Amino acid sequence: MKNIFQLILLLIFISISGCALNPATGGRDLVLMSEQSEIALGRKTHKEILQQYSVYNNPELQAYVTGIGEELAKNSHRNNLIYRFTVLDSKDVNAFALPGGYIYITRGLLAYLNSEAELAAVLGHEIGHVTARHSVRQYSATQLTNVGVTLAAIFIPGMNQVGSQLMQVLGTVLLRGYGREYELEADKLGAEYVARTNYGAESMLDVIRVLKNQEIFEKQRAKSEGREPRIYHGLFSTHPDNDTRLQEIIGYAEKYQNKTGTKKGEEVFLSKIDGLIFGDGPQQGITRGNNFYHEQLDISIAFPEKWNVTNLPDKLIITAPQGVATQQILVEDINKRISPREFMIQRLGLKSLRNDKPLSINGLDAHTGIATINTGSGKRAARFTVIYFNQQAYILVGVSKDPKAMSHYDAAFMETARSFHQMTQNEHLLAKPLRLKIVNSTSETNFKSLAQQSPLEKYQEEKLRLLNGLYPQGKANSKTLLKIIN
Repeated sequence: MKNIFQLILLLIFISISGCALNPATGGRDLVLMSEQSEIALGRKTHKEILQQYSVYNNPELQAYVTGIGEELAKNSHRNNLIYRFTVLDSKDVNAFALPGGYIYITRGLLAYLNSEAELAAVLGHEIGHVTARHSVRQYSATQLTNVGVTLAAIFIPGMNQVGSQLMQVLGTVLLRGYGREYELEADKLGAEYVARTNYGAESMLDVIRVLKNQEIFEKQRAKSEGREPRIYHGLFSTHPDNDTRLQEIIGYAEKYQNKTGTKKGEEVFLSKIDGLIFGDGPQQGITRGNNFYHEQLDISIAFPEKWNVTNLPDKLIITAPQGVATQQILVEDINKRISPREFMIQRLGLKSLRNDKPLSINGLDAHTGIATINTGSGKRAARFTVIYFNQQAYILVGVSKDPKAMSHYDAAFMETARSFHQMTQNEHLLAKPLRLKIVNSTSETNFKSLAQQSPLEKYQEEKLRLLNGLYPQGKANSKTLLKIIN
């Protein structure tokens, strides 16, 4: 009974003292975290972000992005904070903010922007999330949901068995329901900061079109490759560019703009991203044709022709056409002097290996075998191969969607495993990343000819159109400066 009263008192305390004045919106919000704690959380999480992602090694570009961000931050509702802007070395199209003023944009997103105003729109939107304390408000809502679950468990019979699951679902719906409102709020604040910094508020719409075109292309590509689309669900993606409320937000922000004109900054922005790494970078490994090279790990692997390669931060996934079979490649440190077979049993937990045997793959100790695992399609036989190199274990796991086809794809899985080797001198020359190059267009310039000359291996014309904001249609010679891949 004492616990019940404590929880009730906690809810009363939250309702009275947990509502704080929002510095950006002027309204009262439920927050269970002080500004000091918010900043400390951001500082801690920032370190974790930099452990997962590297900072893009271009001090000039970092300084440029920081300069734009700081000008926007001066015009924000929380200009007492010291904001930190970081360009991450990731091909993902992404931008996000942490509590306390830590803001990130990937080189992958920078590649698809076409002006300083668009960059300002992205950064302004993320600053809006910070000034409106969205992460703190979401955290507070989560904590309140947890209190509600505990109270319901006490007062409602059987809550511990079934009801708690319902409360969790309701809590999730509640938090996800905030998504659109938070994004629109960040749009409104971002548009205001952009306009106050003398950029056109309509640049917010330009960025939305960039991301919407990315989404359309990714869905078409995923369908043809027989896989699920990988779509970024954050920045601006919750609403179309013709959203009535968004149009009202842009109109509202325009009153803050300089009446004599706004700056767009196309040429200066393009000059800053000239030479930007595009796609896979050295720290993530490079795919060329059906070969994967990783200079830092000093490894090379070949894949079956026409299989698609997905390079993620923690693993490599190769997928057969139409997604009928996949093979994942992961790497883990070897911490004890055990054999590859012992690694499979002790570290991977494969207690029941079948048809397993030791191997020597290009002079490297290895072991392979079959084990049954749970997949999205049910229990399946999987081909496991562990290869030792430079005190690390490379783990290759291959699975066929159709169990009857496993014997057919098993040969491909083993072929990939046997291709694993230390990089040769020649391969080090091949393992160089692609880069953006800014060129002048002429009346004769067209995307078809640019695509034919491009080192991109697939969807050359579509990617060039996306890079230049002219997808799915638009003439290359309609712009003075164009991005190509070198």
